[in-house]
Amino acid sequence: MDIEQMYFDYNLIKEEVTASWTRCLKNKKSRNINPETIINEDKNSYYMDNKIKKHFFKKVKIINERLDPNYCFFLINNKFVVEEIAAGFSEINKLKRAGIQKGFSFSEEFSGTNAVFLAGKLKKPVHILPGHHFCKPLNGWYSVATPIMKEERVYGFINVVHKDLIPNEIICLSNLLVDNIQLKIANKKLNFKSSYNKKLTEKQIFILKQLAKGLTDRALAKELHLSKSTIQYHKKKLFLLFKAHSTVEMIVKAFKYGFLTFEEVNFKKRI
Repeated sequence: MDIEQMYFDYNLIKEEVTASWTRCLKNKKSRNINPETIINEDKNSYYMDNKIKKHFFKKVKIINERLDPNYCFFLINNKFVVEEIAAGFSEINKLKRAGIQKGFSFSEEFSGTNAVFLAGKLKKPVHILPGHHFCKPLNGWYSVATPIMKEERVYGFINVVHKDLIPNEIICLSNLLVDNIQLKIANKKLNFKSSYNKKLTEKQIFILKQLAKGLTDRALAKELHLSKSTIQYHKKKLFLLFKAHSTVEMIVKAFKYGFLTFEEVNFKKRI
């Protein structure tokens, strides 16, 4: 099963995209965004806690160092206003030239159909394709927006955009980042490790950590002096224990349950 199917209700998203386009056309919205009308210079409108912003930058830096700095991560408040952007230097400059920076509004009123607005409306993660965006330059992006929830209400969003299809590992790590922020907001720690600890052997935990570092089945077999089929057997057991459908999902759950730290993630471009 593709990990995307676990996070997104594509039938519902399709309905909402169609409805949003209908509203934009009915209101004769321009297909171009005018940055001068949507950049908010009033810093008092930025209300997200600085600790959340620092946490956001710290975690995205880890993700981009191990994957690809061309992924752009937005931290957005519940008014759909961009509070922070984390990306490579060249990507930040490209966004600025397009008029997208801190203060940019993803409200449908200003930006037309987009993943962030729909995620706020649905209170669910939304993944949309470039052609689904109503306005330029958004219609050059693949976009995944995940709401940050606080007591069943939307506190803000993490939005990831890229010119190419966003891979499963980025989707998983974005979801993990949202979980991290939600726990920060609630001032709680998630600790399910004890409930899993009785089920995992030391060898399985070691294999889990090596997989997070990007080792292949063949490399693991060589390091442990085991056959490749034995490594695959242990992986199958780990998949069952974590109720995971892929290595990516399993490792993300391992972070979530405390077996790995966020800093240990070392995904390749594809697993």
